[in-house]
Amino acid sequence: MPKITFAIPCYNMERWLPVTLESVLQQSEPDVEALVIDDGSTDRSGEIADFYAKADPRIRVIHQPNGGLGKARQTGQDNANGTFITWLDADDFLDRHAARNMLGVAERDNVDMVCGNAVVFSDTTFNTRRYFHLKPVARTTFDNPDYWKCKVVWRWIFNLDFLRRNGFRHAHYKYSQDVCFMYQALSRVGHFSQCPDFFYYFRQEHKSNSVSMEGLVEHQFAHFKDVTAFLSNEGRIKPMVKYLQENYLRDTLKFAARIESTDDHWAKRWLEHSLAAFNGLDPQWFTPQFMAPELKCRKHMPELADALIRGDESAAMALLESYMPKPSAVSKPKALDKAGTLHTIRRRIKSRLSPLSWKARTRLHALEKRAAKRRNAQG
Repeated sequence: MPKITFAIPCYNMERWLPVTLESVLQQSEPDVEALVIDDGSTDRSGEIADFYAKADPRIRVIHQPNGGLGKARQTGQDNANGTFITWLDADDFLDRHAARNMLGVAERDNVDMVCGNAVVFSDTTFNTRRYFHLKPVARTTFDNPDYWKCKVVWRWIFNLDFLRRNGFRHAHYKYSQDVCFMYQALSRVGHFSQCPDFFYYFRQEHKSNSVSMEGLVEHQFAHFKDVTAFLSNEGRIKPMVKYLQENYLRDTLKFAARIESTDDHWAKRWLEHSLAAFNGLDPQWFTPQFMAPELKCRKHMPELADALIRGDESAAMALLESYMPKPSAVSKPKALDKAGTLHTIRRRIKSRLSPLSWKARTRLHALEKRAAKRRNAQG
């Protein structure tokens, strides 16, 4: 049994998959498994995965019809052989000592979950930033406010038996699948630890941030009812309030900025999902008095939560309309062109002065060289 499975959901990632797989094979801890879930790719991703599997028995491939990220992650969880498991996006890559360092913390502290630190970097400029960096801590709990916004599965390793005993499943939503999974795991795990090391490199440029109206309403807003139902049942009230303040309110304001006042269909669907998410909650939870000292009450939240909890549809719709931008004669300042040549040059210069950027660049180039050598040897 390998010590850890890196489950890799993959859909049309032929350009990046070789580097991802090389980063697993080159781990300083050799007792690892890479499980590629080819989710109905229409490019050469499946072929590349099969090639690597023939070259190294630590790689396995499962080909399945396209079912989305949640289903692919679940396939990985159901078929993993490792003592621990994590999920690695098929366009990202690992530090050489990722498995060694994360597993070392798990063994030292006897915990079922370990959080690591991650680097977000630009393919174009190699400018980097730390992704919600957290300091090392041993055997903390979900009562720790630092972890109330830990919403991505790929910065954690999980004891596979712990996940299976609890029956945790990956949600079907196009967006925020991680949140539903993470809040279940964090609420049930007891103790977990924080590894200080940067073990994960996350590419940012080609990952689309655009969300269709259908995706925003029928997936993003739809998932909030799952989060509130689970966290409220578990008695995790402040983490739930924090998530609604930072995410539901943000998404509602974005929705209000996009929707037309005459677009009744999407407004009604927003209302239906919102009423479901806030059903049964206590309006006192959204007051400054309850939130203190960990949270600060945000503008709009108390009145919107109150209307939704009371089921006052007219009040909720009136508030949504009030968030819609008003026509203004004042022109908005021109947005920074982040794709422009000047911005790119400035970012590249900045990256040259950053040790973190240098490390990311060096690691990536080494993995690209290994992938090219393997490809050339194939002929």
